[in-house]
Amino acid sequence: MQDNYKIFIGTSVHRWNDNRIFHKEAVSLAKKFNVELHAPADFDKKNINGVNIIGLPTWEKETDRKLIRKQLWLRLKNNDSDIFIFHDPELIWIGIKASIVLKIKVVYDIHENTIQSIIRKKWLNPIAKLIAIIGYSFLQQISKLFFDHYFLAENSYRNFIKKNSTVIYNYPLKVDYDHQSTKEFDLVYLGDITEDRGALIMVKILSILKRKLPKINLALIGRVPPILKDDLANAIVENRLKNNIKLFGYMNYYEAMQIVCKSKVGLCLLKPIKNYIDSYPTKLFDYLQVGVPCICSNFPLYQKLIDKYDAGISVDPLDIEGVATTIYGLLDDPDKYNNLSKNGIIALNNDYNWSTQENKLFNLVQSF
Repeated sequence: MQDNYKIFIGTSVHRWNDNRIFHKEAVSLAKKFNVELHAPADFDKKNINGVNIIGLPTWEKETDRKLIRKQLWLRLKNNDSDIFIFHDPELIWIGIKASIVLKIKVVYDIHENTIQSIIRKKWLNPIAKLIAIIGYSFLQQISKLFFDHYFLAENSYRNFIKKNSTVIYNYPLKVDYDHQSTKEFDLVYLGDITEDRGALIMVKILSILKRKLPKINLALIGRVPPILKDDLANAIVENRLKNNIKLFGYMNYYEAMQIVCKSKVGLCLLKPIKNYIDSYPTKLFDYLQVGVPCICSNFPLYQKLIDKYDAGISVDPLDIEGVATTIYGLLDDPDKYNNLSKNGIIALNNDYNWSTQENKLFNLVQSF
């Protein structure tokens, strides 16, 4: 056990203020250890909440990240850190080199089912997908010989990392948001706005609801990938929803949560894809923590969570008419709405908040 570890946290993909990497993991570890975070940023150096943030170049396209990875490795080689924690599949090779060459402890924090993610990439042809899957699977198997531990954001990831792993759920931080603020939006969605995550489904649902509620509105908070921009814009115009949908684009987490607080119902209508069925969407917890009842896909993992506290309603995300009817019923039933809202806050305060994971993080690092 050691309390004076120096920890080097690295990412070539995520921005420095990523919610899990900075606000949760880095800030928590900095309470007990010396922590440096090396991540894409628009500044060179800052110290925030005890974390020494050292900016890496920002990137526009994936090929830009080759330079970032090279710079990250050079920094790691010239650093006297005891532990290297990284967050991206593309850094596995650097992690292996750090273990062999630098003789430091290496931890891989796995945020997603990478193989399923590769399968869903529409811009890769089948041969490229196969090569990527084989390459990643090989490196992941080799990494088990060298890495000291794995942090897993989901319990389902134990299917491919069975040993030396601990689940650190991506539960939200306890923050005193003004969840009693005036409701400006009937519906809200927080997260990447993609077809698989229900973007076009939400447009269709809003079109149906508009027949009974002409002024109903939806706040969409998140990045729209280039591949969907035209289709989403066309769907909004075709359904005459330009005055009913507000696109906020990417926002930092705290600002995004201000919009969620000003919304009545949170949407989490992910399509039944394996990568989603077996993983908690963080937006589900984000809605609950501020008393915004959620309408979510009826996957067993999600349904078990909201049924435990009666904090939302699960639906078949592909049954557009059925989802619209459910949303209308909830907006039209203040007693049920208030009950679900209250129960969501209780659920977060009791079980689903970051402090329960922070203690696991402390204990793990101290045991290395």
